[in-house]
Amino acid sequence: MEKSEILEFARNLKATEHVILLYTNSKDKQLVLFTYLKAGLEKGEAAAYVTCEETIEQVKQAMRKFSITVEQYEKSGALKVIDYRDWYVIDGKFDMLKTLGLWKKLLDEATAKGFKGLRVTGETTCFFENKMVKELAEYERALHRILEIPMTAICAYDSDVAAREGGSDLLLDLLTAHMTAIIMGPRAGVVKTI
Repeated sequence: MEKSEILEFARNLKATEHVILLYTNSKDKQLVLFTYLKAGLEKGEAAAYVTCEETIEQVKQAMRKFSITVEQYEKSGALKVIDYRDWYVIDGKFDMLKTLGLWKKLLDEATAKGFKGLRVTGETTCFFENKMVKELAEYERALHRILEIPMTAICAYDSDVAAREGGSDLLLDLLTAHMTAIIMGPRAGVVKTI
């Protein structure tokens, strides 16, 4: 599949779609995630990016290079770049209900401000680094294949880290927890898991 087709798929994701992105390098990760977020911002949706592989400022700088007007969107409340320690692993612990509550609160805030929807993405390497693989799998299953919270989500996984730390059983579990998989790398494509 051509990258242009993958990016078109990412641009057109709808509310409640829950997609997994498997990537092998940060360039591909950013290409898909920034295309996805920028499309939502341009349609009047709010967007959030939970980062753990780069600092907040590194993500914002990369977004600027991708022609996302970070300051403008932040000022209007449309864009938030969030450190994983404020979202996933708070005070060294992961509380699934707290994180789900944070997503719901963010959606409520976006709706109250008049945004047409909420697009979110979260990097997941922090779960592996903090030895929280079981918690990660439970969290993904809790989100269900179709989100109960009406937002659009791409969960970003470094495929090498996920395979090394969780093995094939985890990868299978993660794939079945999502509607669709976007795979970047030598055999790039979009695979429906439902």
